[in-house]
Amino acid sequence: MPRRREGPRRDPRSGVYFFDQYVGFKPSVKRVRITLRTRDPDKARWLWEQEYRRQWSLFYGIKTPSPLRPMSLADAGREFVAHRREIKRIKEWRVLQARLNLMLEVWGDVNLAEINRDRLARLDAELRRRGRSENTINHYFDVLKALFNFAIGKKLWTGDNPIREVTPYVVDQKRRAYSADEISRIVKAAGRIEREAGAQAGMQRLAKTIVLLLLYTGMRMGEVLNLRWSNVRGDKIVLQRTETKSRKEKIVPIAGPVGRILGGLEKKRRDDYVLPLRRRGGEMKAGWADSLIRKIRKYSKVEDFIFHGLRHTASTIMVSEALGRGVGLADIMKVLGHSQVETTLKYIHPDFERMKKAVEVLAEKARK
Repeated sequence: MPRRREGPRRDPRSGVYFFDQYVGFKPSVKRVRITLRTRDPDKARWLWEQEYRRQWSLFYGIKTPSPLRPMSLADAGREFVAHRREIKRIKEWRVLQARLNLMLEVWGDVNLAEINRDRLARLDAELRRRGRSENTINHYFDVLKALFNFAIGKKLWTGDNPIREVTPYVVDQKRRAYSADEISRIVKAAGRIEREAGAQAGMQRLAKTIVLLLLYTGMRMGEVLNLRWSNVRGDKIVLQRTETKSRKEKIVPIAGPVGRILGGLEKKRRDDYVLPLRRRGGEMKAGWADSLIRKIRKYSKVEDFIFHGLRHTASTIMVSEALGRGVGLADIMKVLGHSQVETTLKYIHPDFERMKKAVEVLAEKARK
């Protein structure tokens, strides 16, 4: 057997690790030297093992070797988060990292094969002990499920996904559509906040503008805050797939009120962003949105107001008022950026007056 070095080697000058391995049998022994392009020893070890398996397959003619060591949660999590960093916004992949860090705190760096029903029950109990909501606990298990699916897809794990058998908590989502009276109070409250805001205020200087854009377009808060003038193309707003949650292109027609709002903002334009904020994204203070929400709740007396509720309101209005007037459900789904009709239906909230009208139409048709 040829001589074999255990693990990656480090270049003392650059600090970069590399794969340096003798493969094959005599007399066709070959030395393979490949840079691993990392200075992280843990990542280097993981990459070295993947390269060893690949070289084993190439030179020994075996489909795949036995793993040198089982894939650990930390290793799989590191690759999973690195993958999500390429396709998710910074806030989203950082949440994934935080979720995985807590799992490591509860279980330690266990192998994927050791994550079984007992460990999952232990995680569930610990999360409840820490006061996590049922909706948040569901997200922890969703993250773990996605990690296993990623590991299986990348052939880092050959077993089954143990999270498939976990039944999520049935959570009563508190998001709802606001009534016409509540919308009026919310808009007035936002206008008052704008008038009271100082010159150095952040989002509060644009409180009413933000509320109206969310209500008139059905866009998400992040989409509005990061909207650029390059997205505004004539009579429509076009968001690229890298700018939406669904990772698909999204088109929002510009109606009359939206056009007037954008026209007013263009007069204040100082860069490519539509909203003239001094900071945004990672630089934006986490408490700015929460502070604005608290003020709107205080002034409007809508105690459960959240910005996402405006998206629910917009979708409910579009379905209840526009559907049947030459507008199809597929058109509304396109505006909201949904690919599944079930997702759109979740945003439609019942109203007694509309329910009453539906029964009246049914009775009218039945009499004929």
